[in-house]
Amino acid sequence: MQDARNTAVGYLVVSVSTARNAIPIENALVTVSSVNDNGVADLVFTTRTNRSGQTPALPLPAPPQSNSLSPGSDYPYARYAVTVDYDGYQPVSSFDLTIFADIVATLPVYLVPLEESDIPPVSPEVRIFPSHSLMEE
Repeated sequence: MQDARNTAVGYLVVSVSTARNAIPIENALVTVSSVNDNGVADLVFTTRTNRSGQTPALPLPAPPQSNSLSPGSDYPYARYAVTVDYDGYQPVSSFDLTIFADIVATLPVYLVPLEESDIPPVSPEVRIFPSHSLMEE
């Protein structure tokens, strides 16, 4: 369910490669979900990376840019979660990504190969982005 406050659009590019950015990973499955104020996620996109290891710029609902121009306004960003899966690699999940109107954000994701002893896959690596002070009083 899209938040009624998200009347503008921001963009997200997910860039997937092997650890240390050595080799781009083509055809990785990228899942993007919106996250509401209660932490509940709703699926927005599933897509695959291209031969450069990148998704297209995914248009995501975001609050209008005017929310970031004055203190005390509603949130100036929308929150999203991204999961990246690719056979033979440990999945990675990222939470609390912030998307702003009219801005293209890039999320680098580095996948680590599974050891043969780790198959079947282990639970995903989870990255939670630190909170920031944009909405603190």
